[in-house]
Amino acid sequence: MEKGNIEIKEEILRKIEDIKNTTESLVVKIGHLQVDLFNYPDKELEKFLDTLNKAFSEKHLLIAEIFNKHKEEVNKLKL
Repeated sequence: MEKGNIEIKEEILRKIEDIKNTTESLVVKIGHLQVDLFNYPDKELEKFLDTLNKAFSEKHLLIAEIFNKHKEEVNKLKL
């Protein structure tokens, strides 16, 4: 039995949400590491984590935008 259009779009939406949640978790974990480095300074690691944090934060915003767009589309299909 073939999945309907709404079911496929909902499945895609769940996967996008999972990616969004994963990037959010990475940003939080990087932030924890950055706080830990206050007590154990490591300039190289601090610079690396700062670069990662900026990149993941930017990607998280893009993913959140596409997630919200697709969520609206799925909600419209359900009406």
